[in-house]
Amino acid sequence: MKIGIISDIHSNLESFQSAIKFYEKNNIDKLIICGDIIGYGPDPSECINLAEKNADIILKGNHEDGILKNDFLRFKKYAKISLEWTAKEIREEIEQIKKWEDKKEIEDLFFVHGSITDPYYKYIFNIIDAEDEFKNLEKRICFVGHTHIPVIFRKKIETKKTEKIPADFSGKIEIEIEENFKYIINVGSVGFPRDGYPFSCVSIYDTEKKIFKLERIEYETEKTIKKILEKGLPSKICSFLKGF
Repeated sequence: MKIGIISDIHSNLESFQSAIKFYEKNNIDKLIICGDIIGYGPDPSECINLAEKNADIILKGNHEDGILKNDFLRFKKYAKISLEWTAKEIREEIEQIKKWEDKKEIEDLFFVHGSITDPYYKYIFNIIDAEDEFKNLEKRICFVGHTHIPVIFRKKIETKKTEKIPADFSGKIEIEIEENFKYIINVGSVGFPRDGYPFSCVSIYDTEKKIFKLERIEYETEKTIKKILEKGLPSKICSFLKGF
């Protein structure tokens, strides 16, 4: 089975549409979204509806959690402004968001937005963060998002040594899943990558070949930027789309 895994779309319709086209071309069997479909960007309703139409599993992220609780205290100023605007735009879609799960298990795979110990708000940035999570990982592989930075952490079962495997010079990742390791795989962000590459992160895990691949694809960035500014959202948001 080929599973498409994405995260952190953040109301960026152009990038999301490009991701859907990528998956159609690659004939995946299942699409899983690890949260944060909304927030930051200019097209929350459109992205929610596109997700409902194309994804097999949709998880909530911290931005969905903030919207549902009407609590934005944990968010930075520009994220808070965006969520307050988003809340007014998606009144008809709130019931859809409530139905999304906070985590999902499929055989030896675990899917969540932030981390195993905190589905919404904990970031896994480094080996120390990952080691704390591996203690609670019962499955073979955990797929996350939240940081907007694609990376793999793996822990050798025999030695309990944790390694960090970053993306290559082009922002891509390809790795074979080995039997004597457990993995925490961050699939990056479709809408707002924060690793210096202004291209969407799209990934596929082939459960038969045991191969994980993360690709980077282009989309109409300037169109998204124009809409952000036209709708009066913080200009700070545009900097992420440009790769810095």
